[in-house]
Amino acid sequence: MKAMILAAGLGTRMAPLARTHAKPALPVLGVPVILRLVRMLAEQGIAEVVVNTHAHPESLRAALAASPVPIEWIGEPGLRGSGGGVRGARAALEGSEPFLVLNGDMCLDLDVASLLQRHRSRRALLTLALRDDPRKRDFGSIGYDSDGDVRRITERIDLGGEKGSGLFIGVQVMEPAIFTHMPEAERFEIVPDVWVPALRAGDRIASWVQPEGARWSPVGSPRELLDANLEALAASPGARIHATAIAPAWIDAGVEIGAGARIGPRAVLGRRARIGANARIEDSLVLPEAQVPAGAQLVRAIAFGDEVWRDE
Repeated sequence: MKAMILAAGLGTRMAPLARTHAKPALPVLGVPVILRLVRMLAEQGIAEVVVNTHAHPESLRAALAASPVPIEWIGEPGLRGSGGGVRGARAALEGSEPFLVLNGDMCLDLDVASLLQRHRSRRALLTLALRDDPRKRDFGSIGYDSDGDVRRITERIDLGGEKGSGLFIGVQVMEPAIFTHMPEAERFEIVPDVWVPALRAGDRIASWVQPEGARWSPVGSPRELLDANLEALAASPGARIHATAIAPAWIDAGVEIGAGARIGPRAVLGRRARIGANARIEDSLVLPEAQVPAGAQLVRAIAFGDEVWRDE
């Protein structure tokens, strides 16, 4: 089974952190988000991953330099959208087997075998991974019937018969036949241009609900990146501490900490970051090689380069 990770966005919501890095190349506890996804897929038997790129492709290649499986890169000179990106990878994905498509800007727990079993048992054109999450009121929800087949897609289409609903978590299984349902266009979006017409035409779209307690953390904005790091820190009792700090804290290799600095609680310091004397880092993320000046006060903030984003 192959998987495609969508990583070709501009990173607009991640400004100003996306000036030099694609969103999926940014780290959570020192590991790029996209590498976390690839490792998770490889552990569950995915043998090959396709990645599309647009902005800062070199940051994605560096992030996946230690990938445990081969990566097929597809560069997009112009943005193709969430649907056009998949269509652009048709030659790499099309075959006799279904394939996975994942958004590249998230951390999650995913049971690939369970998702695939659900897809095959329903003989669906595609299967959407959902979760029962209160955030569906903000992001929009997918409604499904008693068999788990999709009947409603946000406010775009409602066929009735809904028995439950969930938040789409950016993971879907597609049959190769999906390509015949795609527009003959360079750029289009997957929801209005593929999902909705397929459902309206009577094609089966199944749903799979992520088990309760499984993790899903979107990493599309600075606030989400900060929260993903702090959530991962809270769930990582074995977090490494290479200097005096107030736990929980994650201080990666090569970090320099000046005299009198206070690190933590809930601080993540990336590789080779430099923290000035008497600085305070709390509920914050310091990206690799960032420089925090002496006396700086970082609370709910992200340090990158010699700048600081604050959650205000």
